[in-house]
Amino acid sequence: MAIDIDNALAQLSARSPYEGLAGLEERVLHAVATPGEGGTGGASVFAIGLALTLGLALGLTSNLVPPDNPARAPSLAALGTPDVLAPSSLLLDAR
Repeated sequence: MAIDIDNALAQLSARSPYEGLAGLEERVLHAVATPGEGGTGGASVFAIGLALTLGLALGLTSNLVPPDNPARAPSLAALGTPDVLAPSSLLLDAR
């Protein structure tokens, strides 16, 4: 399927601009200039701090406390490709 680029661009330039773009720059600049509106989308500073603290605690705990019986995760390789062909394992074998 061949498209004549000159005709396609001529049709595109002949169309009127999308009405939703009118005043877009002014709306964006107004939103940037007024810090009190929008912001966190209704989430309080306490809620954001709580989520941050819980996430940090969970991440540190999961990395500092080793599991009792570590087991290898099952392969998620597409089409049953063996893990031996993974680029990371090939790099380790080169040393």
